[in-house]
Amino acid sequence: MWKKLFLSLVLLIWITLSLPYYVLAQDLGYQITLRRDFGYSMGGDIRGTFSLRLIGEENPVEQVTFLIDDEVIGTLTEAPYRLQFHTDDYAIGRHNLSAEVHLQDGTTLRTEPVQANFISADREGNFVTTTLISIFGVIVFSFIILAIIQTALLKSKRGQKRSQKGYYGLLGGTICPKCGKPFSRHIWGINLVVGRLDRCEHCGKWVMTAKATPEALQDAEDLTQKSPTKLETANISTEKTLEQRLEDSKYIDQ
Repeated sequence: MWKKLFLSLVLLIWITLSLPYYVLAQDLGYQITLRRDFGYSMGGDIRGTFSLRLIGEENPVEQVTFLIDDEVIGTLTEAPYRLQFHTDDYAIGRHNLSAEVHLQDGTTLRTEPVQANFISADREGNFVTTTLISIFGVIVFSFIILAIIQTALLKSKRGQKRSQKGYYGLLGGTICPKCGKPFSRHIWGINLVVGRLDRCEHCGKWVMTAKATPEALQDAEDLTQKSPTKLETANISTEKTLEQRLEDSKYIDQ
């Protein structure tokens, strides 16, 4: 009985002495942050060079000991209390990162652990490849959807007239430098330094274009209605040449 009473008294004294430790840790608010310096980080998965840094009032601190799974990886005695490490120096898997803060009054505090999953180079490569493929797929899918929407709004198939004169869609219109006809700029056009590479709806050629003003588009529409384009003129000339050759062939001596 006396033995149980003695053990209970020792336990009560230990709990009482431990109270200031936890209260002080909560009041001072010491914690650590994990920062990526160079490498991969996605959620809790990390690989590369990272830094642990103490956050809190630095004046009462005498030294800080950083730990990974209760294993000391470094001790600093001067601010800023920041320690750099590389994940390849440790085993692959989940780890608890923490720090022991030694104050000038002799008190030692332990920060709340930060959990991280150290991954291998192969797994990092798989994650990066999957992420890039996903991003590329989303971009391509978005372009396809935008192209379908633009086509549906404009109803501008080659050889067909625009249902609403003067309307060139969300990106505005441009004038083909080859055939001189106006057409709507497409979502899939490529923006370059000197202009926008786009495909003409009328002559089918890829040309370098710039956004035209409403006045210029109107003039191009009027000119197209009044006179044939260079391409049409060339086609007419070719047809006449063929007809002339056939006609002349009648008079060649056999």
